[in-house]
Amino acid sequence: MKLHLIRVGLMALIAGASVPMIASAETSDLIDTLLDKNILTQAEADALRQGGQTDRSQGQSSDIKYEPTEPVQDDNPTISVRRFTVDSEDGQHRFRIRGRVQLDGSHGSFDDDIAFVARQNFEPPTYGTIIRRARIGALGYMYENFEWQVEIDYRDEEVRFANAYVAYLMPKGRLAVGHFKEPFSMESSTSSRRLTFMERAAPIDALRPSREIGIMYETLRPDWYGALGVFGGQGTARDRSVEEGYALSGRLSAAPINSGTHYLHLGGSASYRQNAFDKDNDAWVPLRLRTREGSRAIDLRLVGRDDLEGVEEFTRLGLEFAYGNGPFSVQAEYTQVDIELDEVAKLIALGNNATPSNALTQDGFYVQTSFFLTGEHRNYRPTSGDFGRVTPSKNLDPANGSWGAFEVAARYATVDSGEHTRIGRGQSMDHVTLGLNWYMNPDVIFKLNVMQFDAERDSVDTTGRVISARLQFEF
Repeated sequence: MKLHLIRVGLMALIAGASVPMIASAETSDLIDTLLDKNILTQAEADALRQGGQTDRSQGQSSDIKYEPTEPVQDDNPTISVRRFTVDSEDGQHRFRIRGRVQLDGSHGSFDDDIAFVARQNFEPPTYGTIIRRARIGALGYMYENFEWQVEIDYRDEEVRFANAYVAYLMPKGRLAVGHFKEPFSMESSTSSRRLTFMERAAPIDALRPSREIGIMYETLRPDWYGALGVFGGQGTARDRSVEEGYALSGRLSAAPINSGTHYLHLGGSASYRQNAFDKDNDAWVPLRLRTREGSRAIDLRLVGRDDLEGVEEFTRLGLEFAYGNGPFSVQAEYTQVDIELDEVAKLIALGNNATPSNALTQDGFYVQTSFFLTGEHRNYRPTSGDFGRVTPSKNLDPANGSWGAFEVAARYATVDSGEHTRIGRGQSMDHVTLGLNWYMNPDVIFKLNVMQFDAERDSVDTTGRVISARLQFEF
């Protein structure tokens, strides 16, 4: 009861009203206890005892423990709910959260020689499921001319960096420093969220460079794109015994036709890399140029199952073509890697199993086409020479007779890595894919791929068929 009276008195003090005097020895002791525990200020305790009013401003200034030492400045930020974004009122700062999840499932059937060609001692599973990608990141800009991004990829029970960079924006270009893709290939430059098929074409997946730490300048022009960068060679993992090597990579593309839904893209890429060297083992770091049968959920490594040994340096070259007119599009790329070997290092690593040649070439190409049954078109971006988000004319809403957008596609790809540092380890593959994409809205996509492949290793052929599906959503 006494504590209730004190609460009533305290609420009256907070409201600025008169407080009746609360007097008794027990009540005074209770007030002293609350005062000792910092529940009441001295001014509030005196007011309760005297039944008078207290100067609230004086009590706050002398007794509140968490009053900031500097005044709070409200920037009145603008908040966007879709794609959570916060902008400062003066427009100089932006903070945004984004992410993606890709859930895959696959079923396959294979010939008897599949284990031999894939260089594994067991038959592959007939079906599988996987979280192909799960990424979350933050990005934004600051002080009008600085852009930044940090993105983490959760894949294969590992955590790794995708993009982590800061870039200075100029009127006609940007200079970026950090961890990001080397500029190479139209298909490689296009985000995995925007690919027509579930996976990149076999020659691009096998032969393209990866993300590395580097510095790169790229243009911001309406009808053409150019990029040039210098990169290290260990990603974000650090091995103190490895001299990481370096790469000089560049890409150039142009859009001689560029009128929204009608475009023509022509481009090319080149990359020279000095390989990393392991000083602890006195050997060049093995080079991995690998691709699979078209699905990570089953994961048959039909090209590049074995890494290349004794590689001193290598050069990548690529040619690009794309054309689109309304709902129809076609694109193609050719990629080649010329590999130079250190003969002594090759013989030390492989002995009598080493190839007699000190120069190898691996290459491949793909051609694909697609058509939107519902009239949409691919989002070609000439300023970056790649493809962006597809926006359905109507989102999925069966109650109102809307089912989103539908796209059908076909692709033929071939990759040849028959020239290998170790005799009998070269592989090649021809790959055909039919695809159906259902764009429920700009952020949720269902993909269905039906694949047929013919792979070869050491004059032994094998064939297989895989059906894969993906549910992709981003935020």
